[in-house]
Amino acid sequence: MIALEWRLPMPGLRTLIRGAEPIRHIQVYGMRCSGTHAIIKLIEANLGRDAFTESYGFKHWSVPPQILFRPDVLVLVIARDPAIWLRSLHKQPWHVHESLRALSFAEFIRTPWHSVWDDQFWGVDETHPMFGTEMMHERDLDTGERFPDPVTMRTRTLAHWAGLHRRAHNLALLDYESVRTRPQAVIEALCDATGLAGTPGGFVPLDTYKGHGIKPFVPAAYPALSEEDRDHVAARLDPAVEALFGMAEARVSA
Repeated sequence: MIALEWRLPMPGLRTLIRGAEPIRHIQVYGMRCSGTHAIIKLIEANLGRDAFTESYGFKHWSVPPQILFRPDVLVLVIARDPAIWLRSLHKQPWHVHESLRALSFAEFIRTPWHSVWDDQFWGVDETHPMFGTEMMHERDLDTGERFPDPVTMRTRTLAHWAGLHRRAHNLALLDYESVRTRPQAVIEALCDATGLAGTPGGFVPLDTYKGHGIKPFVPAAYPALSEEDRDHVAARLDPAVEALFGMAEARVSA
């Protein structure tokens, strides 16, 4: 087995570059509420709209085995601190079955994940034949079953994406906290890793909510997890997977 030559260009970013062709595009994956929109907007603003691609699937979904990555694409996976991610997901549980929406936080993180096609997704409305039906592709790719809880969903999905080095020439694993606190350093590191050129006018920050240019971006403040909830989360995280994204053990258990 060939050893993987990971590079650590900055804290919170790990890269594996093996393609024989110059990198031209970046495909982004990440859990919902993990900063995928932010990193995509930063890439488009600073590396050009052509730098970002969705040719290899939707950013929140697992990658079916028939998808082949070209050597000129960098697969970038972004992850967020588990506790903050769970709070954000509970606050805005995109595309979940209505039975999950009224749950308390403690109940939410202990309930099987159930995604449905709804009117928040690609123009689906109540007249669409798929409206209200389950997104079967958001189940566990290996078992076909629903994930038993959001934390297990995170662990298995991040492990799946982190394992794309078996299928893609180039892979980057990124901690959202680096994007939030050091966005220019992240863009510069991606430029160095890929060879893509930045915009001539210099770094373009993302200072409004989701880059829409309307509401200023203000990081949300969430309450700390209870001791019982911390134990529940910690038991379902994989420290080795979290560490790939620069998540230190102290942050994972906080």
